[in-house]
Amino acid sequence: MISPETSTLMTLGLYALASAAGLAGMTMRSPFWRRMGCWLALAGFACQTLMLILGFHKALPSGLSLGAYLQMLAWFVLLCGLSVWLKLRQEAALLFAAPLALILFAMSAPYLSVLVQVPSSLKAPFYALHIGALFLSLGLLACAFAAGSLFLFLEGRIKSKQRMKGFWQDMPALSMLDKINACTTLTAFPLYTLGIVAGLIWARPVFGSTVSGDPKEVISIVVWLLLAVLFHNRLANGWKGRKPAQLAVFIFLLCLFSILVVNTFMETHHAFIQS
Repeated sequence: MISPETSTLMTLGLYALASAAGLAGMTMRSPFWRRMGCWLALAGFACQTLMLILGFHKALPSGLSLGAYLQMLAWFVLLCGLSVWLKLRQEAALLFAAPLALILFAMSAPYLSVLVQVPSSLKAPFYALHIGALFLSLGLLACAFAAGSLFLFLEGRIKSKQRMKGFWQDMPALSMLDKINACTTLTAFPLYTLGIVAGLIWARPVFGSTVSGDPKEVISIVVWLLLAVLFHNRLANGWKGRKPAQLAVFIFLLCLFSILVVNTFMETHHAFIQS
C-alpha cells in the first residue's frame, strides 16, 4: 500500500508544477503555459483521486488524519476549478485552484499522523452528507472568491481609467467573472444547506442537542444566512456585479476564519485535534 507520505509527495509535486506553469503562463502571456498548467492540475487531481481510491488513509484504522481532511478539501477545490474550466472554458478558476490545493497539501504534511477523533455513531452517511456536502460547497465558494476578487479589482481599474497592461489584458471579461460567481454560489447554497441539515440531524444523538451554541455551529449558521441572502437576491432580485462579488468574497473569508481559527484555537466539538 502506498504510504500517506508518498502519495502526498507525488500529488504535491504535480500541483507545484501546475502552479508554476500557470503563473508562468499568466506573467508571460503564454497560452501554451496556461494550458500546460491546467493539464498538470488535471494530472495532479487524477493522481490524488487514485490515491483516495486506493485508500492510503487506511494506514490509520481509527479514522482519518487531520492531514487527510486538508487533502480532501484540496480535492474538492480542484474538482470545482476543473468543473468551471470544462463547463465555461475559463482557465482562471483552475489556475487559482491549483496553488490553493498546493497550499493545502503543504499544510497537510505535518499532520498525516494526527488522528481526528470522530464519534463511533457517525458512520458513512455522516461523511457523505455532512463533510462531503460542506467540502464541495467550500470548493465552489473558493472559485466564487477568486472570481469576485478579480471582478472587484478589474472593475476598480476600469472605473479609475487605468490602462490594462500585460497579463491583465488576458483576464476574463467582467460579465464572465460575474457568471462564474453566480454559478458557483447558486450551486454552493443548496449543498451548504444539505451539509448543515445533516449535521443538525446527527448532533442530537451524538452531542445531546441539535444546537448547543458551539462556536462552529454559530459561525456556520451565519455563513448559511449570508449565502441565503446572496442566493435569494441573485434569483429574485437579479443581483449582478459588485454587490454579489463583495458578499461572495466576505463569505469565503468568513469560512477561512471558521477553519483556521475556530477549528484550531477555539473550544468546539469540531476542533481538528481532539483527545
